[in-house]
Amino acid sequence: MKEAIGGISIFQIVIVFILLFTAIMALTINHSKAFAVKDEVINILENTNATSVKNHKLDSKTISKIVEALENGGYRTIGSCPDDYVGYNRKGDEVSSNASFCIKANLVSETYKNDLKNKCKNNKCVITDDNLPMVYYDVRLFYQLDIPIIRNIFNFTVNGSTKVLFG
Repeated sequence: MKEAIGGISIFQIVIVFILLFTAIMALTINHSKAFAVKDEVINILENTNATSVKNHKLDSKTISKIVEALENGGYRTIGSCPDDYVGYNRKGDEVSSNASFCIKANLVSETYKNDLKNKCKNNKCVITDDNLPMVYYDVRLFYQLDIPIIRNIFNFTVNGSTKVLFG
């Protein structure tokens, strides 16, 4: 009887280690997938003319490119966006909760514009008021700790920013 109890406890320890290993692998895979999709979303925002849209909201063409990138990356995680972000679901519709990705437009301050103008005086770049407004976008995506039997335990976020985009 003593050896039967020892065998059961060793079996339980093995099962716990298998679950922990699976959880770490799932977290790592979800993390790398979220980073890859975040980088693709940032590239799409930087390559489109996102600063010319009224109120710096994204146009439908840009949103459809982002949705296509989410589908191609196999990204399906959802989360909640902060109040100052605009959330979008996997179809590209604007939502307040259960968003696939969140985007926030940040206008560049006047002090930064003035500093940039001063730095460009000595160089050969020209910045006029026609080149402004300048904006950059903050992007937020989500990934989760998903253990096979227990399912979703924690949601984490991946944040990124575009470079400063000129109008």
